[in-house]
Amino acid sequence: MEAEMEHFLSTTDWSPDRLDRFLATAAEVKAGRDRRRLDGKVMGMLFFNPSLRTRTSFQVAMVQLGGEAVALTVGQGMWDLEIADGIVMDGATAEHVREAAPVLSRYLDVLGVRAFPRGRRWAEDRTDPVLAAFARHAEVPVVNMESSVWHPCQALADALTWQELGLGAGDRVVLSWAWHPKPLPLAVPLSVMAVAAQRGLDLTVLRPAAFALDPEHVAAAAAVADGTGGSVTETDDLAALEGARVVYGKSWGSLQAYGRPEEEAGLRAGLRSWQVTPEWMARTANARFMHCLPVRRNVVVADAVLDSPSSAVVDQAENRLHVQKALLLELLGATS
Repeated sequence: MEAEMEHFLSTTDWSPDRLDRFLATAAEVKAGRDRRRLDGKVMGMLFFNPSLRTRTSFQVAMVQLGGEAVALTVGQGMWDLEIADGIVMDGATAEHVREAAPVLSRYLDVLGVRAFPRGRRWAEDRTDPVLAAFARHAEVPVVNMESSVWHPCQALADALTWQELGLGAGDRVVLSWAWHPKPLPLAVPLSVMAVAAQRGLDLTVLRPAAFALDPEHVAAAAAVADGTGGSVTETDDLAALEGARVVYGKSWGSLQAYGRPEEEAGLRAGLRSWQVTPEWMARTANARFMHCLPVRRNVVVADAVLDSPSSAVVDQAENRLHVQKALLLELLGATS
């Protein structure tokens, strides 16, 4: 019996129990004990924005599982795409997602989409318009390879890394904002917060007041944490580092000045001291350092931390490959 089609857009679409089961499967895949294959299957990867780890890890995953991957870059070798409905297409876009998604579905078995926020209005970006359009019109499973709001494959890799580090319900994780020369998307911090809540961790979002996360997302994660034995809090007090098992460094833009880069730069002015340093790490419970990569050395994190035994960033990045293999096997209903 053919498996029912489903998309993978966010870990929040899964229950904590399903996430637990998935991570057990991912560990089996990483250990080489899961022998399922995707012979003859083809994944399409549609990039509106650049990628290093995402593109490479998905392509290698398909090869190792016996399938193939095709990478398509919007505006480079393919038409620029329109996603708005009811529009008169007399501008730069030459093809609409209403045709592109179903046509690609006839060629592919699964479609990955990577589309960063436009960065003009959070009210628009938080609806994930590009990803949502492909999810509506595709006839095969759609995988979110990072969108305006979510980076769920990164979140799966983070969760597997926490599991390998021995973290369980109630363990302390600090997700720390760090200074950056420009505002960055919120997909990673929102995804880390969501998956930490699903895993029952005690998550503290450490950030200057002007860089608080979306309150609706914080409330949603806190509600999940209430049921898993974890917690979600926000603070600007560095004392939050005390007792942390993991410090997850990440930069993101301010919702107070979203779409207004000059105003946002003013909010960041004077905050260069927000960097993960040996002094920060010394306040923790021998914490490990994590980051989704790429990372700006001596801006987000000091060399002395990134090059130390406490850094887990390479193991964390490797886990992208293993969780994505497990995800592809699950979405495509592969059998041994």
